[in-house]
This record gives sequence, C-alpha cells and structure tokens, in this order.
Amino acid sequence: MSDLLRKPAAGPTLWQGDQIARDLSWIHELSKADISELEDGLATARRSGVEPIGFTRESFPLPTFGAKIERILDEVQNGRGFAIFRGLPVERYERADLEMIYWGIGAYMGQVISQNAMGDLIAEVTDKGASYDNAVNDRGYMSKDKLNPHVDTSDMTALLCLRTAGKGGVSSLTSSAAVYNEILSRRPDLLEVYYRGFHHDLRGEGPTGSFDEVTHNRIPVFSHHEGLLSCCYNDKIMRSAHDKIGQPLTDVEREAIDLLLEVAESPELRCDFELEVGDIQFINNYTLLHARSAFESDPNPAERRCLLRMWMNCRNPRPLAANFADRYNTGPRGGIFVRAA
Repeated sequence: MSDLLRKPAAGPTLWQGDQIARDLSWIHELSKADISELEDGLATARRSGVEPIGFTRESFPLPTFGAKIERILDEVQNGRGFAIFRGLPVERYERADLEMIYWGIGAYMGQVISQNAMGDLIAEVTDKGASYDNAVNDRGYMSKDKLNPHVDTSDMTALLCLRTAGKGGVSSLTSSAAVYNEILSRRPDLLEVYYRGFHHDLRGEGPTGSFDEVTHNRIPVFSHHEGLLSCCYNDKIMRSAHDKIGQPLTDVEREAIDLLLEVAESPELRCDFELEVGDIQFINNYTLLHARSAFESDPNPAERRCLLRMWMNCRNPRPLAANFADRYNTGPRGGIFVRAA
C-alpha cells in the first residue's frame, strides 16, 4: 500500500511550464541515418512475413537507433516524463508501413495494451462525431472537444501525428509533482481525500459490458509507493462513476476534484505546444497530466486532425501500490477488456 507524502515532491519529474518552454531538449530530431535505419527495420520485418501488428523487437532490428529509443524511454520513465521524436516523413509511407514503423519503435519500449473494447492496439485520435462534452459514455479521443488534464490507463501513451487541425488541438502537459506541491501548499487538508481516491466510470468497456460498471475499488488520485509519487486523474469519469452507483460526491470530494483541475490548468504549471506532422510523442501517465484544446474538424475525414495512439506498459515498470494498479477491473496494469467478435 502507499504512504501519504507530507513533504513537497522533488526530482526530475518536478517542473513548471516556463522551464520546459525554455529548454527544448525534449525534442529529438530524427536524422537521415535514423530514418534510413527505421526503413531497413521495416524491410526486414516485411521480408520475415510477420503480422503488421504484434511482432517483437527481434523482427525489427535497429542496431543503432535502438539505443536512442532506450535513452528516450529512460527520459520518459525517470526524467521529465515526456519526449518527442520529430521528423518522421509520414507522407512517404503507405498506412500499413507507417503503422509497422510505429509499432517497431514501440516494441523497443514495452508491451502495447488494448485501449478499447474492440481490442485496438493502435487507435486513431480523431473526430468521429463523439460528444465528450455532453455524452456520459463517449470517449474523448473520438471527439473534437476540449479534453481536461487527465492520465491514460497505461504506463505510457505514444502519439504519432499524421495531420494537424486548421485551428485548435493545442496539447498541454503538466507535472503531477508540481500539482501535488501546489495542493500541499494551499490545501494540505485535502491530501487524504486524494489518497482515498474515487471510483472510475468504465463507460461500458469493463468486463461486464454494463454502462453502469465502475472500478471495483476507489483509485487513489495520488499514490506514494516505494518512494515514487504517482497520479491517476480524470475528472469526468470520477464524477460520472459516483453518479452511476448512487454514491454522490461529498462537498469536500467535489472541492478536491475541482482544485486539482484548476491547478493543473494554471498557466504557471502547464506547458502548451502544438504537435507537428511526423512527431511521435511519449508521455508518462504517472508523472504527467495531459490535455488538449478543442479543434475545428474538417468536413473531409481524410483531412481531419489525426493522431495514432498506443497505450504501452514499459519494460522495467514503475512499482505501483495494489489499490492503484488495477484501473479497468482487468488486473494490475491490464488494458481495457476486449469483447469477443
């Protein structure tokens, strides 16, 4: 179980937005040699006859670039919590080849897990007509709506940018350690509320398939375990879970949810930026909250903002407390329950 951290969090995961804006060392430009090696890995995988999705790193040899991926993984797991590979020439490849390159990079980082009940391992983040603002059970990645600061239910999220929006779709990242310290300074009385946590709404994607299913236990918002502070927050599914099970949030619980949202969105703490076509972003879901502004959706689906997303559990994973690790009723670090076809 976790213990309550009553002193400010410290370490490389603690930063403020202006620090990140001044230091762009988290952007790693792909060289011609890097791209050539990725294409060689693709050719090898193609010749071996492996399935386009699901192969291991042994089928996608990256003798030099593999070491760069290892350094990025360390930066995401143990450093500031995020990084970007910039400059993949996505227009050069057919979609199937592009997904194989993307998967090949991910294979050096860990295990990709399901991110919806259909079992998608690579999912499109694009406007498919969902209404995250108004529909309780809709998923945000299928909408054009603003997404509040939140985490995904995996060790790490990867996002490959295929197309940007004409207007909007700005990404934001906030250090959860910085959020913790601000709350500790302003409202230390709320810490026990965060450590007790909240049920999460599974929105029809739990093992039962019921739209009323929520997590078995309350998931802590903050968990301090083996010296590491981890965060799990999504205000929408925390609020709707308690509505669905008839356990209304108390005034102090609503206050805690609202305060974290306010702090995470504060200009002093967050870092705003726009992904470029060909960017691959990696985000630590325990040390960062990520968000997105609303965007204008092109009438032509082929021209809409589109990212390819993977949820990954990393090699050499972060230790997690038992009451924090199962967030989809599928066991520790389990992905979303996959329905039989």
